[in-house]
Formats: sequence, structure tokens, C-alpha cells
Amino acid sequence: MDIENLEELFKYIVSESVRLKNKYLENEVSIEFADVFSKDDKEYTRLTQEIKSIGKIVYTTPTGDIYELTKPIDTVAGKLRYGKIRKPDNKLQLRGDADFNSDYKKLKERYLEKPHFELIVREKFEMLRLSDPDFGVMSCFSNIPVRKWI
Repeated sequence: MDIENLEELFKYIVSESVRLKNKYLENEVSIEFADVFSKDDKEYTRLTQEIKSIGKIVYTTPTGDIYELTKPIDTVAGKLRYGKIRKPDNKLQLRGDADFNSDYKKLKERYLEKPHFELIVREKFEMLRLSDPDFGVMSCFSNIPVRKWI
């Protein structure tokens, strides 16, 4: 897989995350961040090498580094500026997720108790995660954009 294909993988994840979002939400969103879930160690190594050539590490997490992309990737939800290659995790049989900018407070009030939505609390932020078994991705909506906590 070359850089162009990695970019296509990010575009696919964002596109599918938007499609998932559109099934449950009516609001417009813009992309903040996308995460590729590696299938195995070999893919993780290959994709990590590729993302290093198109971005720089801006934050390190236990599941993989977050990169600021040198040249943002045009997606159906706007310009993707941050990406991550997630370390393999047998519990995640998905291809990735996309984090979107939104009016988090209103979104949480309206959708927190609805099916397919889950509140995730992290050290620096919280988010609503939307998932559906008919989709190979998740859509996330954070109370603080990635660019503000990295």
C-alpha cells in the first residue's frame, strides 16, 4: 500500500462514518480526526511508516500516535488534518472511526439515551460514540476537538 492508498483509506473511513452519522443524525458535521484500525502487526507497521511520510507526531497514546498531516486530505466532510493508525486490537473488528465537530452539548442532550450511542469518558475529553453492526466504522463526537487537547 502506498501513500495514495493510505489517503484513500482515510477517505473511505470518513465517508462511511458520514453515512453512519446520516442514518441517525440530521445535522451537518465537519471532520476533525480519523483513525485507521490496523488488522494486524504487519499492517500496523506498514501504515505507520506511510503516515510518517505525510505527517508528524503531535500526540502519543497507548493505542497509537496522532499525526498532524502535512497536507490535509480532502474528504466528503471537509479537510482531514489529523490521523492515527491504531494498534491492532482483537476486540475492534472495524476499519476505523471519524471524529466530527458538532454542537456537543445539544447532541449529548438529544442522543445520549438513544440506541447506538455510547458515552465515552477519557482523561482529557468525553465523546458520544455512534456505532451500528451494519457499518464497519464508528462515528464520534467529542466535547473538545482533537486539535485543542493535543
